[in-house]
Amino acid sequence: MKRLFLVPLFLFTVQFAAAQNDDCKVLLDSIKGTYTGDCSNGKANGSGKSVGAHTYEGDFKAGWPEGKGKYTWPNGDYYYGGWKKGLKDGKGQLHRFENGKETLITGYWKKGNYRGEYENPYVINNTTSDIGRVEVTKLNDRDFTLTITVESLSAGTGFASPPGNTTMMTGLQVNRGSFVSKSANLLNNKEVTILRGIIFPFRAVMSFNNSTIDIEIFEQGAWDMRIPINK
Repeated sequence: MKRLFLVPLFLFTVQFAAAQNDDCKVLLDSIKGTYTGDCSNGKANGSGKSVGAHTYEGDFKAGWPEGKGKYTWPNGDYYYGGWKKGLKDGKGQLHRFENGKETLITGYWKKGNYRGEYENPYVINNTTSDIGRVEVTKLNDRDFTLTITVESLSAGTGFASPPGNTTMMTGLQVNRGSFVSKSANLLNNKEVTILRGIIFPFRAVMSFNNSTIDIEIFEQGAWDMRIPINK
Protein backbone atom coordinates (compact mmCIF):
# COMPACT_ATOMS: atom_id res chain seq x y z
CA MET A 1 0.00 0.00 0.00
CA LYS A 2 2.83 2.35 0.83
CA ARG A 3 4.42 1.84 -2.61
CA LEU A 4 1.11 2.50 -4.38
CA PHE A 5 0.78 5.73 -2.41
CA LEU A 6 4.32 6.89 -3.24
CA VAL A 7 3.91 6.48 -7.03
CA PRO A 8 1.04 8.96 -7.45
CA LEU A 9 2.76 11.30 -4.99
CA PHE A 10 5.91 11.23 -7.16
CA LEU A 11 3.88 11.90 -10.33
CA PHE A 12 2.13 14.79 -8.62
CA THR A 13 5.48 16.28 -7.59
CA VAL A 14 6.84 16.07 -11.17
CA GLN A 15 3.68 17.61 -12.62
CA PHE A 16 3.79 20.39 -10.02
CA ALA A 17 7.43 21.17 -10.86
CA ALA A 18 6.60 21.25 -14.58
CA ALA A 19 3.76 23.66 -13.89
CA GLN A 20 6.15 25.88 -12.00
CA ASN A 21 8.49 26.00 -15.02
CA ASP A 22 5.58 27.16 -17.19
CA ASP A 23 5.53 30.31 -15.09
CA CYS A 24 9.33 30.67 -15.03
CA LYS A 25 10.33 33.66 -17.15
CA VAL A 26 13.14 33.72 -19.70
CA LEU A 27 14.07 37.29 -20.63
CA LEU A 28 15.97 36.75 -23.91
CA ASP A 29 13.33 37.13 -26.65
CA SER A 30 14.91 34.76 -29.18
CA ILE A 31 14.66 31.76 -26.84
CA LYS A 32 11.32 32.53 -25.16
CA GLY A 33 8.87 29.66 -25.46
CA THR A 34 9.13 26.44 -23.49
CA TYR A 35 11.43 26.39 -20.50
CA THR A 36 12.42 23.40 -18.39
CA GLY A 37 14.88 23.67 -15.54
CA ASP A 38 15.66 25.48 -12.33
CA CYS A 39 13.68 28.51 -11.29
CA SER A 40 13.97 31.22 -8.64
CA ASN A 41 11.59 34.11 -7.95
CA GLY A 42 9.67 33.40 -11.14
CA LYS A 43 12.73 33.54 -13.41
CA ALA A 44 15.00 30.93 -14.97
CA ASN A 45 17.89 30.51 -12.56
CA GLY A 46 20.40 27.68 -12.48
CA SER A 47 20.55 24.93 -15.09
CA GLY A 48 17.87 24.79 -17.76
CA LYS A 49 16.77 24.68 -21.38
CA SER A 50 14.64 27.19 -23.23
CA VAL A 51 13.21 26.60 -26.71
CA GLY A 52 11.78 29.44 -28.75
CA ALA A 53 12.75 30.63 -32.24
CA HIS A 54 16.25 29.60 -31.13
CA THR A 55 17.37 27.17 -28.42
CA TYR A 56 19.59 27.65 -25.40
CA GLU A 57 20.67 25.01 -22.91
CA GLY A 58 22.96 25.77 -20.00
CA ASP A 59 23.26 28.17 -17.09
CA PHE A 60 20.74 30.90 -16.31
CA LYS A 61 20.76 33.78 -13.86
CA ALA A 62 17.73 35.95 -13.10
CA GLY A 63 16.09 34.99 -16.41
CA TRP A 64 19.14 35.51 -18.63
CA PRO A 65 21.65 33.03 -20.06
CA GLU A 66 24.66 33.51 -17.82
CA GLY A 67 27.56 31.18 -17.13
CA LYS A 68 28.19 28.47 -19.71
CA GLY A 69 25.74 27.27 -22.29
CA LYS A 70 24.96 26.19 -25.85
CA TYR A 71 22.94 28.47 -28.13
CA THR A 72 21.61 26.90 -31.34
CA TRP A 73 20.18 28.69 -34.40
CA PRO A 74 17.48 27.10 -36.63
CA ASN A 75 20.03 26.36 -39.40
CA GLY A 76 22.15 24.24 -37.03
CA ASP A 77 24.83 26.81 -36.28
CA TYR A 78 25.68 26.91 -32.59
CA TYR A 79 27.81 28.67 -30.01
CA TYR A 80 29.07 27.04 -26.84
CA GLY A 81 30.86 29.03 -24.21
CA GLY A 82 30.53 31.89 -21.77
CA TRP A 83 27.46 34.11 -21.35
CA LYS A 84 26.63 37.20 -19.35
CA LYS A 85 23.15 38.70 -19.17
CA GLY A 86 22.06 37.12 -22.45
CA LEU A 87 25.20 38.02 -24.43
CA LYS A 88 28.18 35.93 -25.44
CA ASP A 89 30.90 36.81 -22.97
CA GLY A 90 34.15 35.00 -22.25
CA LYS A 91 35.78 32.03 -23.93
CA GLY A 92 33.74 30.16 -26.51
CA GLN A 93 33.41 28.32 -29.81
CA LEU A 94 31.18 29.34 -32.70
CA HIS A 95 30.31 26.52 -35.12
CA ARG A 96 28.92 27.47 -38.53
CA PHE A 97 27.72 25.09 -41.24
CA GLU A 98 27.46 25.90 -44.94
CA ASN A 99 27.30 23.54 -47.92
CA GLY A 100 28.16 20.60 -45.71
CA LYS A 101 31.29 22.26 -44.35
CA GLU A 102 31.91 23.43 -40.82
CA THR A 103 33.71 26.64 -39.91
CA LEU A 104 34.97 26.94 -36.34
CA ILE A 105 35.73 30.25 -34.65
CA THR A 106 37.34 30.03 -31.23
CA GLY A 107 38.40 32.79 -28.91
CA TYR A 108 36.91 35.39 -26.60
CA TRP A 109 33.72 37.45 -26.72
CA LYS A 110 32.82 40.61 -24.82
CA LYS A 111 29.24 41.90 -24.61
CA GLY A 112 28.29 39.79 -27.63
CA ASN A 113 31.20 40.92 -29.81
CA TYR A 114 34.09 38.71 -30.88
CA ARG A 115 37.37 40.11 -29.49
CA GLY A 116 39.82 37.67 -31.00
CA GLU A 117 41.70 34.47 -30.44
CA TYR A 118 43.22 35.77 -27.22
CA GLU A 119 41.53 37.24 -24.16
CA ASN A 120 44.07 40.09 -24.13
CA PRO A 121 45.77 41.08 -27.41
CA TYR A 122 49.03 41.82 -25.54
CA VAL A 123 50.55 41.51 -22.10
CA ILE A 124 53.39 43.37 -20.40
CA ASN A 125 55.19 40.71 -18.39
CA ASN A 126 57.69 42.91 -16.59
CA THR A 127 59.19 46.40 -16.45
CA THR A 128 61.81 48.12 -14.35
CA SER A 129 60.50 50.63 -11.80
CA ASP A 130 61.67 53.69 -13.75
CA ILE A 131 59.36 52.97 -16.69
CA GLY A 132 56.07 54.86 -16.51
CA ARG A 133 52.69 54.00 -17.97
CA VAL A 134 53.28 52.20 -21.27
CA GLU A 135 50.72 52.85 -24.01
CA VAL A 136 50.13 50.06 -26.54
CA THR A 137 47.72 50.64 -29.45
CA LYS A 138 46.75 48.47 -32.40
CA LEU A 139 46.62 50.54 -35.59
CA ASN A 140 45.37 48.01 -38.16
CA ASP A 141 45.31 44.32 -39.10
CA ARG A 142 47.26 44.65 -42.35
CA ASP A 143 50.84 45.63 -41.54
CA PHE A 144 52.96 43.35 -39.35
CA THR A 145 54.97 46.08 -37.63
CA LEU A 146 55.80 47.41 -34.19
CA THR A 147 56.69 51.08 -33.71
CA ILE A 148 58.46 51.73 -30.40
CA THR A 149 58.76 55.32 -29.21
CA VAL A 150 60.87 55.83 -26.09
CA GLU A 151 61.18 59.16 -24.30
CA SER A 152 63.25 60.06 -21.26
CA LEU A 153 61.36 62.23 -18.77
CA SER A 154 62.73 64.42 -16.01
CA ALA A 155 62.34 62.40 -12.82
CA GLY A 156 58.94 63.00 -11.26
CA THR A 157 57.98 65.92 -13.54
CA GLY A 158 56.46 64.24 -16.55
CA PHE A 159 58.28 66.66 -18.87
CA ALA A 160 60.75 65.71 -21.56
CA SER A 161 64.41 65.94 -20.61
CA PRO A 162 66.62 68.62 -22.16
CA PRO A 163 68.27 67.93 -25.54
CA GLY A 164 71.15 65.52 -25.32
CA ASN A 165 69.48 63.30 -22.72
CA THR A 166 67.59 61.14 -25.20
CA THR A 167 67.21 57.51 -24.12
CA MET A 168 67.84 54.98 -26.89
CA MET A 169 67.27 51.28 -27.33
CA THR A 170 70.46 49.45 -26.35
CA GLY A 171 69.24 45.86 -26.58
CA LEU A 172 66.51 43.73 -28.14
CA GLN A 173 66.10 40.07 -27.21
CA VAL A 174 63.38 38.21 -29.11
CA ASN A 175 62.02 35.24 -27.17
CA ARG A 176 59.08 34.36 -29.42
CA GLY A 177 58.37 35.06 -33.06
CA SER A 178 60.73 37.06 -35.26
CA PHE A 179 61.07 40.17 -37.41
CA VAL A 180 62.65 40.94 -40.79
CA SER A 181 64.12 44.42 -40.38
CA LYS A 182 64.73 47.16 -37.82
CA SER A 183 65.26 50.90 -38.20
CA ALA A 184 65.71 53.72 -35.66
CA ASN A 185 65.49 57.51 -35.81
CA LEU A 186 65.93 60.34 -33.29
CA LEU A 187 63.06 62.81 -33.38
CA ASN A 188 62.37 65.67 -30.92
CA ASN A 189 64.33 64.07 -28.06
CA LYS A 190 62.65 60.75 -28.71
CA GLU A 191 63.90 57.60 -30.34
CA VAL A 192 61.52 55.84 -32.70
CA THR A 193 62.35 52.24 -33.59
CA ILE A 194 60.32 50.31 -36.15
CA LEU A 195 60.34 46.53 -36.45
CA ARG A 196 58.96 45.24 -39.76
CA GLY A 197 57.86 41.84 -41.00
CA ILE A 198 56.97 40.57 -37.54
CA ILE A 199 55.84 36.98 -37.04
CA PHE A 200 53.21 36.88 -34.27
CA PRO A 201 52.85 35.96 -31.45
CA PHE A 202 55.88 38.13 -30.71
CA ARG A 203 57.68 38.46 -27.39
CA ALA A 204 60.73 40.60 -26.75
CA VAL A 205 62.75 42.10 -23.92
CA MET A 206 63.79 45.66 -24.79
CA SER A 207 66.61 47.46 -23.02
CA PHE A 208 67.15 51.22 -22.78
CA ASN A 209 70.44 51.56 -20.90
CA ASN A 210 69.47 50.22 -17.45
CA SER A 211 65.72 50.18 -18.12
CA THR A 212 63.97 47.09 -19.50
CA ILE A 213 60.50 46.00 -20.56
CA ASP A 214 59.24 42.52 -21.43
CA ILE A 215 56.18 42.54 -23.73
CA GLU A 216 54.30 39.84 -25.62
CA ILE A 217 51.88 40.66 -28.45
CA PHE A 218 49.51 37.91 -29.58
CA GLU A 219 47.43 39.44 -32.37
CA GLN A 220 49.03 40.18 -35.72
CA GLY A 221 48.84 43.66 -37.16
CA ALA A 222 50.44 47.08 -36.87
CA TRP A 223 51.17 48.12 -33.28
CA ASP A 224 52.32 51.38 -31.70
CA MET A 225 54.11 51.33 -28.34
CA ARG A 226 55.08 54.41 -26.31
CA ILE A 227 57.48 54.02 -23.39
CA PRO A 228 58.13 56.91 -20.94
CA ILE A 229 61.24 56.52 -18.77
CA ASN A 230 61.54 58.65 -15.66
CA LYS A 231 65.15 59.76 -15.84
